[in-house]
Amino acid sequence: MRDAGYNPRSLSLAAGLGMTAVRDILDGRVASPRAQTLEALARLLGVSVGWLMNGEAAEAHPPTGATAPAATPRDFPVYGAAQGGPSGAMAMDSTPIQHIARPDPLMTVKAGSGYGIYVVGESMSPAYEQGDIALVHRGLPPRRQSDVILIRREPDGTPHALIKHMVGWTDDNRRVRQYNPPGEYELPRNEWAEIETIVGRYNAR
Repeated sequence: MRDAGYNPRSLSLAAGLGMTAVRDILDGRVASPRAQTLEALARLLGVSVGWLMNGEAAEAHPPTGATAPAATPRDFPVYGAAQGGPSGAMAMDSTPIQHIARPDPLMTVKAGSGYGIYVVGESMSPAYEQGDIALVHRGLPPRRQSDVILIRREPDGTPHALIKHMVGWTDDNRRVRQYNPPGEYELPRNEWAEIETIVGRYNAR
């Protein structure tokens, strides 16, 4: 898990599991994980289910998602999120929970201009599913008919984020679309002042 650049929480989210799923296994609270859980973890870690269960050598799954060759620097920050912010937004961690190899869509951007965030919730399904990593380019100006991260900061500075499809904007509002349930609505521009462009995703499955 550590060699692949994960901690228990980030591995759980990348596998589309609950945030404590891997920790529960490691601490012995779940003695017999489901087959689907083991298969998802094995794919992400590039090992076999048999190796996860009892250390048996077997042909490993090719790593998926953000896993990259060991020689590739892992300098791309990925932030965790939790359900329950305003308007169904994700409450973002203030510090990265993981660093991964820089993804292709952001390979040439300077440090600090890109990041990933784990998707929580289903409002943008099937475009973004829970456990996916949305890849964000901070320096790319938002445009109509693109996917974006909108950020609102609470009085204590805590950022809350929404992943939506940008329809358009006025001086006062941003009009966005979601897919599940489908619909469009407006967000006050003075509240959701920060907007950043999504340029790709890592699929959790």
